Amino acid sequence: MKPDLYHRDREVVFAAGLLALGTVLAFAPDAFLPMLARAFLVQWSLVFAAFAAWAFLKRRTWPAWASALSTCMVLLQVDAPVAGPVPDLRSADLRIAQVNLLQPNTRHAEVIRLLRASDADVISVQEVSPLWAAVLVGSLRDAYPHFKVVPDVNCYGIALFSRRPVERMVEHALCGSPAIEAVLKGPEGPVHVFTVHATSPGDPADHRLRNTQLGRLGRLVRSRGQRTIVVGDLNTVSWDRAMWTLCRAAGLRIGTSPLSPTFPAVLGFALIPIDHVLTSSGATVVRSSTFSIPGSDHRGLLADIAT
Repeated sequence: MKPDLYHRDREVVFAAGLLALGTVLAFAPDAFLPMLARAFLVQWSLVFAAFAAWAFLKRRTWPAWASALSTCMVLLQVDAPVAGPVPDLRSADLRIAQVNLLQPNTRHAEVIRLLRASDADVISVQEVSPLWAAVLVGSLRDAYPHFKVVPDVNCYGIALFSRRPVERMVEHALCGSPAIEAVLKGPEGPVHVFTVHATSPGDPADHRLRNTQLGRLGRLVRSRGQRTIVVGDLNTVSWDRAMWTLCRAAGLRIGTSPLSPTFPAVLGFALIPIDHVLTSSGATVVRSSTFSIPGSDHRGLLADIAT
């Protein structure tokens, strides 16, 4: 075989491999391994785009176009049921802070200072151990007199604090993971706020369990039929099919940006968005941002919401 034909055939085979990888990332079914790979679609698109640029410069035509096409296929999947245009900022009347503490985190005083300085009306907290529960209640109850804490030692303890008056706070069981529902009093009627920590999909069984939990949460939210906000560590990225299923079932929209990663947090940066604020009709996230949590492997979320 002539050398130029040999190299061309190698390029064609390599290009086919790139297209196959891009196709799998874009269109794979909702199974465990594809879910893990698809969690990093933004990073995959950057890798494909960088390789396409390099291949075009090197005149490697087949790999270049294959990488460019893969970039487009992958980027088109970075989509999510995000809320539409927001009202004027002055209409925001509820601020929610979302914080995953990291259970072994010992930087208690710094975290408490951060929470109090956030000026949040409602604080959603995950990975609440018995020690963290005592710290949170002892340090926040003066400013946040309405609270419910469900501590645990398995990293799935949870808490919700509110300085707004509430009608009630109740705990729900989502297939082994607790959720807390607070019904806030408001001038326009009650607002339901759920804080949730879904199971981390670290293996196929936990992946199925997480999807089951999100499905049950969707039915629970839908049954309320009123203005609802869901906040927490849902352990799914914005574009995951489990998130789409939840939003369709519950009539929710994502209020935080799919391009605002919260985990894993290293040196102030993170890779993927798994902490979220979701809203139903009648509630809209006007503005949101992420912030560093001392000692945690998550970034926090702060959302201003119009209810």
